[in-house]
Amino acid sequence: MTNAIQQAPRRTPSPHELSWLAEELPAWTHDGLLTDDQARRIRARYDFAAIELDRRAGPGRVIQVLSILGAVLVGAGILTWVAANWDGMSDAFRLALIFGGVIGFNAGGYELAFRRKNHPHLGQALLFLGSASYGAGIFLVAQIFHLSGHWPNAFLAWGLGALGVAVAVEALPVFTLAAAALTIWGCGEAAEFKAMGLASFAVVAVLLAIAYVRRSRGHLVVGVLALAAWFAVVPAGLLQKGELAPVAWLAASGALVAAGVVHRSLGREDLAAPWRMVGTGGGMFALFILSIRPVAFELARSAGTRPAGGAMMPLLVAAAAVCVWALVVAVGRARFEAWAALGVVLLGGAWLLIGNREYEIPIALLFNIALFAASAGLVLLGLHERRAAAAYQGLGWFAVGVLALYVDFGWNLLDKSLFFAVGGVLLLTAGWVLERQRRRIAASIKEGHA
Repeated sequence: MTNAIQQAPRRTPSPHELSWLAEELPAWTHDGLLTDDQARRIRARYDFAAIELDRRAGPGRVIQVLSILGAVLVGAGILTWVAANWDGMSDAFRLALIFGGVIGFNAGGYELAFRRKNHPHLGQALLFLGSASYGAGIFLVAQIFHLSGHWPNAFLAWGLGALGVAVAVEALPVFTLAAAALTIWGCGEAAEFKAMGLASFAVVAVLLAIAYVRRSRGHLVVGVLALAAWFAVVPAGLLQKGELAPVAWLAASGALVAAGVVHRSLGREDLAAPWRMVGTGGGMFALFILSIRPVAFELARSAGTRPAGGAMMPLLVAAAAVCVWALVVAVGRARFEAWAALGVVLLGGAWLLIGNREYEIPIALLFNIALFAASAGLVLLGLHERRAAAAYQGLGWFAVGVLALYVDFGWNLLDKSLFFAVGGVLLLTAGWVLERQRRRIAASIKEGHA
């Protein structure tokens, strides 16, 4: 038992990492860095069979994507045929078609993916089609019997049914479909009926728990996206106050990045990435939206009104607590991310105080500064940590911010022909500058790895 634990890798490496390791092992052995026995033990520790299979038969991920796209097209064809012939069918035939499709697709997918195991990607695509048919069947049965009711419940039933299949057979495409349906249910309940806030949050927590039990990065990405969508819609929807939405966006983004820092401090870089990716993307998008004067003006509360954000304070406090936790456990450059996350949360508090249409210019100034500072921070982080994606993301947001500023202030100041001409020259210049900077970043990162 002890030997088995010692031989188990601390985390599952990505296919890219395994491919790199498989290519390096022979060279290390040839150069004397490893003995033949050490190389053999490394090969026994990791599953290189999947890498060899990808080399000879093509990447499995590509096959899975093609299978899912094929399933979607088959489903579209079936729906088109059913829609064209629906009026001429009897109710019994309609029900037989619905139940037969759900049972047939799920049974066929399970047979191929988990019993015979000879076509796992095709089987998962059929399972996805079966869960999609189940959701379509809910709406079609309601139409057959002229049933009307609380529309979010249809998505709840769809999501729970698909989630049951995803848990039973560990199918990521079905899990994604279930998460999407359950997210629509929770957001619909909050935005339209001011209900089910805690229940929908509990459902998101279940999605995240499944991801951690599976130890699957793909499942975790889906779960974190569902959590981000919950924060984006549900808190402001429950309160029916759109001006509070930016508070939730900024607080949640900071908390997600901080959660990634905490995971990283625990040595789980593979699980930290989804939290950081979603949190960074959501935070940058929120800063960009609030840096646009007309958009921020529409989101802000009416002039002369007091902030009614008492209900948002627990969210801000909880997000700040996660950021403080990240600051305590972070080491090295991760502390920079933790401080940035806390800064985004504090910007949520600032919006709560000054998110008033009287302060249009100060709001635009604050969030433009924040956007460009965050862009620069991403570039610096990418350079210091040799993460090209972060550096390029920072450059991209910087360019988007400059373009937004130009449109915001230049549209009314310049003649329209001159506006487009100058804008084109600026874009070409920005492209040239960014390409040069991109090459410098790539060279710096490559030099750091050398």
